[in-house]
Amino acid sequence: MIILFNPRSCHSNYRLPLSLLSLGSTLEGKYDYEIIEGNFISDPLPILSKVIGEQKADILGITVMPGPQLQQSIPISGILKQRFPSLRIVWGGYFPSTHTDVCVKSPIVDFVMRGQCEKAFPELVEAIMQQGHFSRVPNLSYEIDGQVRHNPDAELIHPDDLPSLPYRKVEVEGYASKTYLGTRTLSYHSSYGCPFQCGFCAVVPIYQARWLAKSPSRMAEDIEELVVKYGANAIEFHDNNFFTSEKRLVEFSEQILKRGIRFSWWGEGRPDTLLKFSDETFSIMKRAGLKMVFMGAESSDDATLAAMNKGGTQTGETVVQVVEKFKRHGIVPECSFVFGIPCGDVDASIEKDINFIRDLKKRNEQTEIIIYMYSPIAVEGSTIFSNAEERGFKFPEKLEEWSRPEWAEFDLRRNPMTPWIKPRHVKRVKSFEKVLNAVYPTNSDIKLKSYQRTTLRMAGAWRYFTKLYSFPFEIRLLQHYFRYRQPEIEGF
Repeated sequence: MIILFNPRSCHSNYRLPLSLLSLGSTLEGKYDYEIIEGNFISDPLPILSKVIGEQKADILGITVMPGPQLQQSIPISGILKQRFPSLRIVWGGYFPSTHTDVCVKSPIVDFVMRGQCEKAFPELVEAIMQQGHFSRVPNLSYEIDGQVRHNPDAELIHPDDLPSLPYRKVEVEGYASKTYLGTRTLSYHSSYGCPFQCGFCAVVPIYQARWLAKSPSRMAEDIEELVVKYGANAIEFHDNNFFTSEKRLVEFSEQILKRGIRFSWWGEGRPDTLLKFSDETFSIMKRAGLKMVFMGAESSDDATLAAMNKGGTQTGETVVQVVEKFKRHGIVPECSFVFGIPCGDVDASIEKDINFIRDLKKRNEQTEIIIYMYSPIAVEGSTIFSNAEERGFKFPEKLEEWSRPEWAEFDLRRNPMTPWIKPRHVKRVKSFEKVLNAVYPTNSDIKLKSYQRTTLRMAGAWRYFTKLYSFPFEIRLLQHYFRYRQPEIEGF
């Protein structure tokens, strides 16, 4: 028996556990398995213990993202390992794929599956069940005789060649959330990887600039199932780079219109890629339901963008032009910025980015702004990661150290833990963010009433006009009282 566990995430609107459903699809008809959803359980440990004991489970697979999932996975793995010594605990997902040695060296993790595991995981299950050789299992990392072994990666499986997801294994109804996009929003994943190699992205060390995507017809078929069978009227496409191919997006939009499926949708893309899309492409995507696009604007400084390895074609002017293009087509642009990149003068870069964000809001008031503090990612050959190490940044050397509260904040990109970013920098950025969110409350907070929006705008207007962002106590109090949502932390 195999248990697949999805730990608690940081979002209040929970997403379908697509990675576990995808793994489950490869186990269908071969092994008994059960998916346990941690987001709907206040304390999953008793349930996990009960199921593992009653079902005599052999394997516990856990998908681990940095942040809350990691914070829950560490103690749960440790306790279950003590209670069930013969249980094999397998970690997969972004955190163990980028911090593999730290995970493998911990006594609470038996195996790490790196990257795409749809081929590798069933082979690991077979090796465990048949007491075979682990050396033949691709994408596997484990410890043997005190040494960490990393098996070679398997070739990526094209997503069109994977089975359909076994939605019957989860309560889909529990994931249909009311969001800015629609009253019944579900999530979907249509591709693996990204063709770019940005120097701060966790996708890069896992997929190495490889990108494989489902065909438009397969996508439309899957979405039709979610709309017709499960009642979805909005879809979040959680691809690492959904808008990589203009041709694919046009064909997908044509398929949606041809099938008469009505839903709103959101996805992630790059400003420079989207700027190249024709007006006709924007028009057909809009008619097919496109409502909002998340883009990594990252910085207003071209030299910083070059150090980030943003593909050589993105500049501050690129972001300005694409935001204006979105306005013409009535689609909401959502732009993220990363403050505190270890390049040049931090104080100067913060002020430049603040003024750039103000300019974007002038050009397109509907632009959503997402602000993060830079959290280093170990990307080989990355200029900014090398700069971070030179300036004194170090990751924890033991898995248990990652459970400390300060590293939980680091994972959420709210507490940088970086020596060159001083408390005054964090305070300046957060104060500006408070004022910005008062004057321009996010569209994604659908519970915010019109009078609350007006009150926030009035409270923040004088600060925004005078650029006096410091100590916005009155705004902080209002946002707390109104329970203001921040999409970078809570999702839509």
